[in-house]
Parts: sequence; C-alpha cells; structure tokens
Amino acid sequence: MDLKRVFAVLCHPEDPRNVGAAIRAVANHGLGGLRYVTRGGFGEEELFHFSAGASENVPVEAFSELDAAIADCAQVLGTSRRTRDPLAPPCWPAAGLRARLARKGRVALLFGTERTGLERDEVDRCQAIVAVPTTPAHYSLNLGHAVAILAYELARPEEAVGPPPAPAAPLRAPVEVREAFYRRVEEISRATGYPPGRNPELFARKLRRVLDRANLNAAEFGMIAGVFSELERLHTP
Repeated sequence: MDLKRVFAVLCHPEDPRNVGAAIRAVANHGLGGLRYVTRGGFGEEELFHFSAGASENVPVEAFSELDAAIADCAQVLGTSRRTRDPLAPPCWPAAGLRARLARKGRVALLFGTERTGLERDEVDRCQAIVAVPTTPAHYSLNLGHAVAILAYELARPEEAVGPPPAPAAPLRAPVEVREAFYRRVEEISRATGYPPGRNPELFARKLRRVLDRANLNAAEFGMIAGVFSELERLHTP
C-alpha cells in the first residue's frame, strides 16, 4: 500500500515539541504528511528545530477547522480511550491496521490534544477508533509517541502482522456533505421537537452510527435530508 496517502492529523496540539516529534515520525515511516488544527499555529523555525529538520521533507499544513483538514479524505480513523461510549465508532486494534485501510483515497489518522485527547465531536467524525494497548495505571501516551506507534504499524512488513482483516470501504460521500447533513438533522430536531422527548444532539449521534454502517453516497444523504426538510415544513405554522 502507498503510505503517501495516509496523513496524521493533530487536533489542537499545544506543544511545538510534540508537533515536531510527530512530523519526525511521519517522515521516518513515509506517511504522506502532517496536518494540524489550530487557532494560532507554530513557526516554521521551531517546527524545523523540534522535528530535527524533518519538516523540510514532509508536507505540513495548518487548518482552522477539523472538517477542512479531513475534507479530501476517504477514511477517517481516530485514536482515543473513549471506547465505552455506546455511540462511539467501532474499535480496531493497532496491530494489523494497515490491512484495514481503505484501498483508495486519502486516509486521516486523528490524534487529540495532549491533555484531553479527542473530543466527542471529533470522535464522531471517525469511522473507527484505533486502540494502542497500554496499562490501566498509566494509559495516556505522549502525542509524538502515539503518532510514531501507528506510523510504525502501517510501515512494518505485512508478513510480520499475521492474516490481514478485510479492508474497510472508503466513504462514499464527502466529509462536508456528511457533516452538513448531521448538523441539519440536529437543527431540525431541535426546532420541531422530533423525536418527542429525545435530546436532538443524542438523536443525531445515534442516526450517525446507523447511517455510517450503510455508507451512503451524497445523493442518498440528500434524499434523507429531504425527509427532514419536509418535517420542518409541516411543523412550520
């Protein structure tokens, strides 16, 4: 597989040393580049310094919004300890990850901020969560180390991994179409009170998991969006 179509995406990293270490790991293992979501940004010189010069050889891009950072990706995978949430995406082991990647299109590996990891809305963007085994007593990984571990799992020879699992299907609808749909569902649910007695955000999250399994294309999302628009029209006096 061409690892140049795999990108590490850091969500609101705080320490340039960790970003530099992540850039170095991306360069070490031949991934396509590093993207980070930030309201500020880091200087080119400090990233060059903390990556030991690897930033010159790796595409590094800053984005103000996560959706923009993953807009061109066919598959989005997260790294998180939030696996007990019943509405979280399925959890995959890090071992054998390479065989599970979509066969076509770009792949985003999402990593959360140093202190709290991925937020719930960031986890909701993912089709699966990748688990790195750690001890319960001290399960949190350094951001740079986490990127290096997953990059290594992708780069190591396939014969060292064992029988491969089936690859995942790429997303059939662009990220911006999917996210606009779920925002609209929550908005209409809030305005109409449908379903009765249900939290609009929770309803949208549950619907997300159901439709994720179906892997709809843009036209199919549009068809279902039309049903919700009609619900809104009928509810409007």
